[in-house]
Amino acid sequence: MSKDLDRVRDQWETLAKTDPFWAVLTETEYHDGQARKDFFDSGRTDVRMLLEVLDRHGKSYGDVAVDFGCGVGRLTYALAEHCKQVTGIDVSPSMIEQAQAGNPFPDRVAFVHNEAATLPFDDDSVDLVISVITLQHIRPALSLRYLLEMARITKPGGHLVFQLPSHVPATRPMPPSLSKAQLHVLEAPTSLEVGESGYVRVGVKNISQGEWLPGQLLNAGNHWRLHGAMVVQDDGREPVRCPLRPGESTEALIRIMAPGEPGSYELEVDLVQETVAWWAERDSPTVRVPVEVRAKAPAITAPVDEAPAPVVAKTTGDELEMNGVRKDLVYALFEQIGCTVLEATPDERAGGHWLSYVYAIEVGEYRIDINHGI
Repeated sequence: MSKDLDRVRDQWETLAKTDPFWAVLTETEYHDGQARKDFFDSGRTDVRMLLEVLDRHGKSYGDVAVDFGCGVGRLTYALAEHCKQVTGIDVSPSMIEQAQAGNPFPDRVAFVHNEAATLPFDDDSVDLVISVITLQHIRPALSLRYLLEMARITKPGGHLVFQLPSHVPATRPMPPSLSKAQLHVLEAPTSLEVGESGYVRVGVKNISQGEWLPGQLLNAGNHWRLHGAMVVQDDGREPVRCPLRPGESTEALIRIMAPGEPGSYELEVDLVQETVAWWAERDSPTVRVPVEVRAKAPAITAPVDEAPAPVVAKTTGDELEMNGVRKDLVYALFEQIGCTVLEATPDERAGGHWLSYVYAIEVGEYRIDINHGI
């Protein structure tokens, strides 16, 4: 258990120190703390969506709430507009420091750093626990423990509202007749430093005679070529939005990382049905753009009276893993401890390949204490 916690902490701490907004919402506009207002406005939108789940069932939010996996406070601040007292909790001390520094409600909102498999709250002490895009990065043995902890700290009649992937459905190989796409690079870097990350935005059009269905592990991905030869076979991946009918188009934003040696490269984009085939192997055309990869510039110490250059986001080399807990197991877990599953609403936050849900749980009188038994 401690190894799982250490892994999660180290990954989030690295992201917190390099690109915390992007770590929470992996979209280019949030790199390097950009679009701060939009970032926190998105928290208001998400919190409204979570609370609307309780509204549908005529349930109260209560006064005391907890945001599990709070990061820099995106949802925590928004939740304080609906509850009198809110606590954000996170495994990364750097995330907590940034959340505290920007706290607009210091009298009603607190942040707690926690590296334990338990939650630092008394039994039956809160009315509501929320969690979004957090449990999916925790291995099931630990995420199930946290779910039990959320139930322990919540008063009978209180609620848990959380997002959690279930599983990736089994795929069937798409026939070659459907593996036809027209690709167009809409935006790409012309130059990157060795090991630097960036983005390529690609237009994808279905030019086959049949519909591309969801759940087929269809991704846009890239390779790197040097003088025509393949030097990096697998780099970035981004799900292709499906369903996509013949003639319809979509876009994919692929996070890429420059090769380890300088040179004049071609960035090649293709589609791939994972575990089945790259579509170039099925005579679907790829698209290539030139990218100059530069040697790393020597470090330069900025004069005291000058501001340092902005940090360019790098890949960590240890990407956050995705995990799921099957929907039937989530239902069984809460039913076993006397809670009621109000609903499980399909959700897309885990990406196009996962079946994911937002769960609304009403906590009952009977709970299990995983530390001391029933």
